[in-house]
Amino acid sequence: MEGLNGHKPFCKATAAKTICRRVHMAPQGLHWQHALPMKHVFLWLAAWFSAAAFAQNCPLDPAAPPGASLIVRAPAQAVLHLSAADLAALPQIERVQRRTLASTDTASPPALEQSVRYSGVLLRDVLARVVPADTNRAVRTLVFEAVASDGYRAVFTWGELFNSSAGEQVLVIGAQDGRPLGAEQGPLALRALADLRPGPRHVRNLCGLAVR
Repeated sequence: MEGLNGHKPFCKATAAKTICRRVHMAPQGLHWQHALPMKHVFLWLAAWFSAAAFAQNCPLDPAAPPGASLIVRAPAQAVLHLSAADLAALPQIERVQRRTLASTDTASPPALEQSVRYSGVLLRDVLARVVPADTNRAVRTLVFEAVASDGYRAVFTWGELFNSSAGEQVLVIGAQDGRPLGAEQGPLALRALADLRPGPRHVRNLCGLAVR
């Protein structure tokens, strides 16, 4: 069974049945801070962002040069190939998200409370490299696609990223709970932590951003 984002849901097979879990995110469980006194996560991961570690042919630019951690493509502009150092130069952000894992099986144990710590940068800070600072009508209609190496895409609007509080909760993530993302998730991932259903806009193996 596949989840909404093309990945497996929270399921566990037993001899008699398969138990699937739903994830509920309480709004009051999301916390953030700016200007964190933490080590720059992308510099900390620079060695992991080597050409060998990031050997994913990104649909946005299959011929991207070695060492390109994130590709950004915008109309009438040269394609950006951002390195780990480029990402480390942006304001580093950390979000702590509390969530409840509950089984759909009534015979299962009570719901579990979890806290997950994500480290990275805001998506809008990355996009600011190619998005004009003015707010004319053309800019307000921009749409952004976050692209995974397997072709999966999640879509955001200019309004939600640059003109609402939701933009504070959309992260390009390099580490979770203080550890680099593994091969299944990273080296980069994207999460929209304010979404009611986290799956559809959770982009694993994030490799590029496209401006439409």
